[in-house]
Amino acid sequence: MSHVRYRLTGTSFPGTVELTVWADGRARLEHARAGGVRAWTAELDQAVWPWLVDGLRSAGFPHVAAPTPLPGSTLRELTVDGEDGALGGSLLFGWRDGGEVGLEPVLRILDALVFQVGDGAVRETANELPRLAHRSTPDRALPPPDPGAPAAAAFGTVGGRPAYALSRPGRTFSLYGLPYGEDLGSATVTDAPTRAVALGTAGGREIVATGGDDLVIRVWDTGTGQQLHATAGHDGPVLALAASGGLIYTGGADGVLRVWDAAGSLGALADRHEGSINAVCVDGTLLVTGSDDGAVRLTDLSDGRTLHSLPGHPGWVNAVAAADGLVASAGSDRLIRLWDASTRQELRVLEGHEASVTGLAFLSVAARPALASCALDGRVTVHDPHTGTLLATWHSGQWATAITTTPEGRATTGADVASGGPAITPEGRPTTPSASTPEGRAATATGAMSEWLVTAGDGVRVWAVDGTLSRELTGAVATAVASDGALVAAGSPGGTPWFWRPADGSFLPETPTASGDGGVTSLAFDGGNLVCGTDSGTVRVHHPVDGVVAVPTPHTGQVLALALDGDLLVSGGMDGTVRTWDAVSGRPLRRLTGHTAGVTCLATGRVGGRVVIASSGYDRAVRTWDAATGRPLSVVHGHPLPVYALAFGTVGGRVVLAAGSYDGQVPVRDAETGEDVVVLGGNPGTVRCLRFHEPDVLAVGCDDGTVRLWRLPDGERVGETRLGDVPLALSSDLYAVTHNGLSRLTPPESQ
Repeated sequence: MSHVRYRLTGTSFPGTVELTVWADGRARLEHARAGGVRAWTAELDQAVWPWLVDGLRSAGFPHVAAPTPLPGSTLRELTVDGEDGALGGSLLFGWRDGGEVGLEPVLRILDALVFQVGDGAVRETANELPRLAHRSTPDRALPPPDPGAPAAAAFGTVGGRPAYALSRPGRTFSLYGLPYGEDLGSATVTDAPTRAVALGTAGGREIVATGGDDLVIRVWDTGTGQQLHATAGHDGPVLALAASGGLIYTGGADGVLRVWDAAGSLGALADRHEGSINAVCVDGTLLVTGSDDGAVRLTDLSDGRTLHSLPGHPGWVNAVAAADGLVASAGSDRLIRLWDASTRQELRVLEGHEASVTGLAFLSVAARPALASCALDGRVTVHDPHTGTLLATWHSGQWATAITTTPEGRATTGADVASGGPAITPEGRPTTPSASTPEGRAATATGAMSEWLVTAGDGVRVWAVDGTLSRELTGAVATAVASDGALVAAGSPGGTPWFWRPADGSFLPETPTASGDGGVTSLAFDGGNLVCGTDSGTVRVHHPVDGVVAVPTPHTGQVLALALDGDLLVSGGMDGTVRTWDAVSGRPLRRLTGHTAGVTCLATGRVGGRVVIASSGYDRAVRTWDAATGRPLSVVHGHPLPVYALAFGTVGGRVVLAAGSYDGQVPVRDAETGEDVVVLGGNPGTVRCLRFHEPDVLAVGCDDGTVRLWRLPDGERVGETRLGDVPLALSSDLYAVTHNGLSRLTPPESQ
């Protein structure tokens, strides 16, 4: 067998995805969609090909019966090019029929590779396995955007006078005065398209905010020209993190090490790796990182200075650990290397694994230091780091993703397993923990211990340091694990962190978790909170009881909408979230979740004595939120197509919210009750912008280049202006901005 090709296509799937995996460890991913083809190449872990071969043989491929796919459904096509006909063949089946054809293990690998080879750019498949694809490189990109689009505009004031901001290709923003369009300043800081712009006044400053395809929200003081803030996140998944003293250190697929606190970004280290950062740990003021480039880098956190770059690993580094002047590193070469942190000297090389090492943890065994490791072969080893002596080894399961220690407490014993309360799975099903290790050894009483080990992979299991299984917390796939002694936390491919009390295996009820962040990639406890990194690039801070308490990272998708309301800056993104920020400092305030697709439009208004945020987009739902608390207030469904414009106003003395969508319909609803006041249906083309000209008069701009004025609530059209170009923004005093500049609108006809 020389290669496996996996193809996904269908009406509900965004384009066509084709993954090819070769026996020599190469992989290529192509994603064809409207506008062009994106492609990536990557190197795969040595475990991938044997896993695929075993899975195909176990399923009897290609001699398996597949259900006939439903018309219009997303399809999977699996083709194997076998040498001498061995395993060769092709199979076509439906998106959810993998279990029926016995190919679930194979599809789990291929789905994970679709995500990993593209560094998370294709997110439609599940990523349930450890990092198997490394050194991913873009091979072909979509063609550059149409030079005529995108563009964004907003009205406001600059220097105390009416003005507007316009963003176009090649220019982040330009400022112009009203009504004559004189140039008031501009800035170009990125080649990435700008898709949203807002003008406002905050903290006594007149400001302009921009956001777009580089995911960065930038704010300038228009009076001084000073850029006040520009928060950037990782360009791709967060693959590793460490937390200490309220600071969070994250490494990503972009090779950048970023530093955060709960209030936002503190910047990035100047020195970056040449490949993805797969491992991060902190020991005092020493920061250690390991990367796809094979380097282990030591950084002094007191000044950000790189101390050493340790060579030695011929492949990628998956795991690092540091304690008491020692640094351990391991990866695809299956070896564990020990270094003196101060002299850079390699002290010894430890063996014991038959696959890539995925996790390392220092611990204490009988008051002596020890080093534990886990690997894709499912094996756990415990060594004496000073002598290299192998103290224990056992299999933790089919594979292991991560390993940690519980620093203090009482380990469960065989008696606990036999007579204690049952463990609870994350799905809420009580299960009696296994009383034997995967190798069949009986679990014996371990007594009081200062430390024990917890592994994650095809389950989460607690072990004594001699390999005795204390408790299986869950048999579900876990992607990361951490412990602070009182609790064990594990990350799920679905994005939810799970919590247990290790002493009795009791499962803590799940707290609400933000959706759309992708799977958990890394975990670390700090000060009673759990820091969680995800494969969308989001970093969340969780309290085990209260849930998400902070999200310091910005949007993980294009910024599509912005709104300014005094000191409050609101943003909406392709990641489906609405974020609120302190407009002047850039400090993150709240992260509002509920949309199931990109947020394309925002508006703020006063409803019932409070500031309310309205949001909508590709999921066709119009949601409102209390700006001060983040509490959801209402959700209105009913738009058959995406919504692109929102505006608050008044009709007959009551506050209303207008929403314009792709079909040209503009429902105007009571902002408190959500009841329809009137539905305007005479707008051909997509509605791009809305603005109340005065009480009871609404301006509607459509992509047919026309702005129409409607008197409410009777829905009478009282004015129309043909612009010859798509309106981007409307002002209350009857101006419109297009790609080509400013236009004056025809006033409404008198009654």
